[in-house]
Amino acid sequence: MHYKLQDIPQDFSRVKNIFFVGIKGVGMTPLAIIAKQAGFNIAGSDISEEFITDNSLNYEEIIIFEEFDEKDIELFFEGFEKDENLVVTTGAHKGFDNPQSNWARNKGITVLTQGQALGIFMEGEIFDRSFKSIAVAASHGKTTISALLASALVSLSQDPTYTVGTGELFPVGSPGHYGVGEYFIAEADEYASEPVYDKVPKFLYQNPEFAIFNNIDFDHPDLFKDIEEVKKAFFEFAHNIKSNGILFTNGDDKYLQELKKEINKDIRIITYGKLVSNDYVITKFVNEGFESRFTVLKHGKEIGVFELGLPGIHNAHNSLSVIALLLEFGFEASEIRHSLKTFKGTKRRMEIIGKTNEGALIIDDYAHHPLEISTTLDAIKNAVFDKKIVAIFQPHTTSRTKALLSEFAESFSEVEKLILLPVFKSQRDTEKDNLSKDEYVSSFKVQNDVILIENFSDVVKYVRENYASGGFVFVTIGAGDVYKIAYELTKE
Repeated sequence: MHYKLQDIPQDFSRVKNIFFVGIKGVGMTPLAIIAKQAGFNIAGSDISEEFITDNSLNYEEIIIFEEFDEKDIELFFEGFEKDENLVVTTGAHKGFDNPQSNWARNKGITVLTQGQALGIFMEGEIFDRSFKSIAVAASHGKTTISALLASALVSLSQDPTYTVGTGELFPVGSPGHYGVGEYFIAEADEYASEPVYDKVPKFLYQNPEFAIFNNIDFDHPDLFKDIEEVKKAFFEFAHNIKSNGILFTNGDDKYLQELKKEINKDIRIITYGKLVSNDYVITKFVNEGFESRFTVLKHGKEIGVFELGLPGIHNAHNSLSVIALLLEFGFEASEIRHSLKTFKGTKRRMEIIGKTNEGALIIDDYAHHPLEISTTLDAIKNAVFDKKIVAIFQPHTTSRTKALLSEFAESFSEVEKLILLPVFKSQRDTEKDNLSKDEYVSSFKVQNDVILIENFSDVVKYVRENYASGGFVFVTIGAGDVYKIAYELTKE
């Protein structure tokens, strides 16, 4: 497979104004913040409901129009020439067919997808500068790795530019930042650039100097028919890395082991993982509540012990990619060790929301793939080994839920109780994507003590009436709006 990229204008030297259609999306918000901090006039549009990016957008005082009225974008661009204006559109909300995107295209104004715009930003010419760009790609873990790398470089006084697909980075703040430093960190998404007109994986519009590939797994069944197609997309992205660049790969991942054999351009490949055959190896992992520590070896030689303010071997493994990259960039192990300690995670990734009145811990996580769910729950179980877990799960997209139904059921097999919510549908779902209630619930009943509850208020009531004691941990899981239940549980 070889994807055909859309032609993109290369001269953005006259652009003064950028309008973001669907600005609240976790991929769009960081770009808008970067553009605002870089000095462009910024505005955007989105639906009125609450998003996890609201606080970051409000902090930057970015104008957001509700819904997608053509008059709003026309007013924002009024008095400017078309080449002074640029539109970036999300793949959601009808993409290029969105009324505002369509209006702009009819007026001859360039409209880019989020993936295309990120590629342009990384090159730097739109800002009249250049970057050392670092792309972080993975089926799982790319948000945490991107955020950890950004946080570490901030701690190392590098002031990087970065875009991370979440609502907030702890403790550095917003998920996007335009820095004066030489590095540009980008979370690289393998999903389609635009749902109808441009199914090219977003990350193929990037040409980074450095990249981290953390793993490859089958996801997005509405875009990829099987794991082979996912692999081919990642393999193609590997060839986008600039000559003399470096690719950091998880040497434990069987698909990335195949990739290493197929690279035929002049880039270095550095591996990390648990296997002793890797260039960088993690060993002696110890979980201590919601923190962890581990030892790192480089080419068999011990570099030292590192501590991380997150639980789980998977997070230690994620951090190993960052440690390897920073060491290769010339930073000292002692500096890196200190920078890791400052990182406290991101919004919606094993985020501790609070406690109930009875003392039950409440955790929220964005996991929306079976492997992510089982990995997250395992880390939480090890962190709170003396408590029982009640999981509240909202699957994301009907196509993914149906394709991976049995795997989803297995991923919750160790919880005390599983509360299912209806599937959170998205713009990706089509009429052919359907799943009956009986098929949905019965698949989980094989593995779990499960109940389906249709709405959020009834979930909160059920939990309070049946699992009130402090001997439980409540975990809301899913890429939709299930996190709202977590916040309700903290209230009296």
